[in-house]
Order: sequence, then C-alpha cells, then structure tokens
Amino acid sequence: MQAATLHQRLSATQFLVGIVAVAGSYFLVFELNEWVFSATKVSDHISWVFLPAAIRMLAVMLLGWAGVAGLYLGSLAQLDDMLGIDPARALWIAALSSVPCLLAARLVQRVLRVQADLAGMTGRHLLVFGLAGGLANSGAHTLYFMLEADSLRPLAGFLPMFVGDTLGTLIVLYIGALVLNRLMPRGG
Repeated sequence: MQAATLHQRLSATQFLVGIVAVAGSYFLVFELNEWVFSATKVSDHISWVFLPAAIRMLAVMLLGWAGVAGLYLGSLAQLDDMLGIDPARALWIAALSSVPCLLAARLVQRVLRVQADLAGMTGRHLLVFGLAGGLANSGAHTLYFMLEADSLRPLAGFLPMFVGDTLGTLIVLYIGALVLNRLMPRGG
C-alpha cells in the first residue's frame, strides 16, 4: 500500500495555512523576481529567469490541492489589474498558473517512482520535475493564448516562458537541496 502523501495528512487548519503561505510566497517571490531579474523580463509575466515557478512546483509537490489553491490566489493577486478589466481572462490565467503544475508533478512522481513523501529524490529527479513544471506551465499558457488570439503569435512566448520557468525552478530546487545537504549531512 502506498504511503499517504504529505497533503493528504493535512488538517483543515493546516490546509488553510498552506493556502495562505503559498499565496503569500508566490506573490513575494514574484515581486522579488521582478526586482532582481528585471533585465531578463520579456513581458509582464514572462522572464528568462522566473523564480516563482519553483514555488509552483514545491507547493504542489508538498501540499497538493492546497498548493494549487494558494497558487491560484497568489496568481490572482499578481493579476489584480487584469482582474478589474477582464475578470474571466484573469481567472483562466490564474488557473493555468496552478493546475497544470500539479498534473505535471504527479505524472513525474509516478513515472520516476518518487515516494509520496519525496524521500530519496536525486538531482536527476529535480531536473525532471523542473523541466516538467516548465513545460506544463508554458504549454498550457501558450495553448490558451493561441486559442484566445486565434493566431500563432503566442508561440513567441513559449520558449522564454519554458526556459524561465525551468531555470527558476532548478535554481531554487538545487539551492534548497544544497542547503538541506549542508544542514543534514549524511553518514557519520
């Protein structure tokens, strides 16, 4: 029998705290990314380095649907101008910034047979999770914009979004892994 995932063991309070923490983290890391990587910015929501993509992957890997809900709210907070002008579009884009990442994470977890508690993850696993998250997000957004605009112009955003999401995720995941290895050395 497969071990329960972390998000399945959350109480209602933990679930709600997780949502708020993820929403706040996503919003703050988005603002940090805007400041630190402003030179890599392609458009308002596309950058060649996009650290908030790591929040997406970590949130869904650790919290499941609580992570998705937090990402959705954090994305809406970043889309506040659009929310007032075109609420339907803002709601769709927020959904595209959250749900596909969960699907990608679960698929990778299953294919690579990563344990539910994420124990034993390797650098290769981190790379695959980063690539899958970048592909899921950029693919979902590109498809949406192609259907919305009924043109191939949105394809121009696919590459920088994919690269930015993947690099952002990998930077944060690898730094996190290095920190954890330093804090909890193996062996004796």
